[in-house]
Amino acid sequence: MSRPGQRHPDAPTAPSSVNPAGGARPLHVVEVLGAVPPDEAGATRLVERLVERLGHGGAFRFTVLCPADDSFAERLRALGAETVAVAMQEDPPWHAIQVLVGLVRNRQADVLHAHLPNAHRLAGLAGSITRTPVLATVQGLQLDMPDLEVHRLIASQLSVVTEASYFHALGLGIAPERISCEPFEADAGDEAVAGSLDALGQRLRAVASAATSAPAGDAEVIRASRGLAQARALVQPLKPPAGGTAAPAPMAIRAVLDEIDPSPASTAMRKP
Repeated sequence: MSRPGQRHPDAPTAPSSVNPAGGARPLHVVEVLGAVPPDEAGATRLVERLVERLGHGGAFRFTVLCPADDSFAERLRALGAETVAVAMQEDPPWHAIQVLVGLVRNRQADVLHAHLPNAHRLAGLAGSITRTPVLATVQGLQLDMPDLEVHRLIASQLSVVTEASYFHALGLGIAPERISCEPFEADAGDEAVAGSLDALGQRLRAVASAATSAPAGDAEVIRASRGLAQARALVQPLKPPAGGTAAPAPMAIRAVLDEIDPSPASTAMRKP
């Protein structure tokens, strides 16, 4: 059986020798690895092999946020990566958020690369605070609700390792330009996964480059758009039927207030 092909967004990627910040320093990738269940060892193997392949040569620099300072962290340090151990619960604790925010700001991280839903949550929060782009790699045959929730909330980029999960994500309505497929099997040989690891490195660079090359006000506009739409929905009247007339805006405001405080006295006071 042939291996599934890579699927990438149709977006330009920065040359491998150019850093998004415009200098010669390597791209600083912070790998955020959640607490890994025994049946999801693919996440640890992906991080380890990504650091092993891309961490040399001066193009990339890796810092890995690990759930524990164990033998896995030791192997990463032996490969040249810096490691930081922090407890990573299902819902990120305040301490973990502070640690990752401090790491991003102090070490000038260019992009956060999350693995597993709890790490995606943590990276999403820290990335929003520090305005650092987030790429989440999703293991498995489908996109789970926690990863979908974070993606919708912070507009993170996604990478999946199977074609099934790629098309499942498209079926859920995720835009093709926000997801890619880099096939990866934990027990595959180096040659079999080399292309996917290189492609993942290019995707990380492209995500970081897109964030730094966007106009200064775009990030604020994107973050505010959902809140503005909800606020307008509260104060603007509903669209009238064809041939009808629009209700005045105060009526919409009164309807909201009556819903909050439906007492007869307050409702009577708000009648026109």
